[in-house]
Amino acid sequence: MSQTSFYREPRTGNRELKIMIVAGEPSGDLHASHVAYRLKALCPDIMLFGMGGDEMAAASVKLDLHIQDSAVMGFADVITVLPMFLRKQAYLKRRIREERPDVLLLVDFAEFNMPLAKFARGCGVSVVYYIPPKAWAWRAGRAKKLAKSADVVAAIFPFEAAFYGDAGANAEFVGHPLVDFAQTSLTMCEARERLGLCGADEPDAPVIGLMPGSRRSEIRHILPVMMKAAANIASIYPKARWILPLAPGISRESIAEHRHGETPPIQIVENQTYTAMRASTLLLVTSGTATLEATCIGTPMIILFRTAAVNWHIIKMLTRLNRSGLPNLIAGRDIVPELLQTALTPDALTALTLDFLRHPEKREEQRESLQQVYAQLGAAGAAERTAELVLDAAESL
Repeated sequence: MSQTSFYREPRTGNRELKIMIVAGEPSGDLHASHVAYRLKALCPDIMLFGMGGDEMAAASVKLDLHIQDSAVMGFADVITVLPMFLRKQAYLKRRIREERPDVLLLVDFAEFNMPLAKFARGCGVSVVYYIPPKAWAWRAGRAKKLAKSADVVAAIFPFEAAFYGDAGANAEFVGHPLVDFAQTSLTMCEARERLGLCGADEPDAPVIGLMPGSRRSEIRHILPVMMKAAANIASIYPKARWILPLAPGISRESIAEHRHGETPPIQIVENQTYTAMRASTLLLVTSGTATLEATCIGTPMIILFRTAAVNWHIIKMLTRLNRSGLPNLIAGRDIVPELLQTALTPDALTALTLDFLRHPEKREEQRESLQQVYAQLGAAGAAERTAELVLDAAESL
């Protein structure tokens, strides 16, 4: 399938197509909504239903289940919500059996969605898996399992499509969805002006962006370290400005809980994440999708990760990777420094941040490497290409 952005005429047919879409986290909800919009544009009479959040609902997907409280991180967290997950899975399996959708479109959320893929295949329902499990990073055996369950794997990295193809899957590289919307036309100065960060008395003060994650467990494990490091750095750079773009589902109150007397003033920004990224001299960002968003924007960063000890122990048993951040995994080398688990301490984060603030050439070197990673994410139009794959699967019945 071409890696170019294109316009397709709406498709017409003799019957109403039914597409079931399942996403389990805010990021999956967002990416699924973009595919849903394209499906509606290409096939106006299509019926869309399934599990998702407010973004999918706004895209005319009838929600049988909402994803509230579904976003979890790590094995310890999954255990606490396992009964709820099993109930949701059982309900969705009944819906698959009763509605017999033309296609089941699964978006990310591997531990929940892979059993649904296997069940749907057993029911004779076509399966398209968009943003598949990162089996190339850990638990490689999932690739072969998914190859047997999914009719099409819509991969978001070129090497991912090759990996799944080698495992026997019908894999297509559709491009990374962030390329379409993780962008801003603002310059750094314009972004700072928009956020009120350009004081006349401190035009050259560094702006440090804090991105502790989109899950409550990430906030709990990582934000306190950020706050303590911020206090340390503020004692050396008193004019530094601090901003925190608030992730969906995270409240201001949950951020305030981790402040203490020495924490410098932090400006919380809502609904302007990419503006905040562009305004920042440096980002302190939790490992995950936000690191690729920063890559698209081109802002230097330090990648952080910490989880419950039991989660970390299991992760280390299941993967042999020496790096966590997506930019580093895509590059195949360490272009962004990482502080993982026990290495993530206030002193270590303080020292690394100060090093980047004092050496602009290191930030520029990283920025150039991030541009090379960005070039590997493909052309815009991932949602449109995925929608085409879904309709192709439906029409091949």
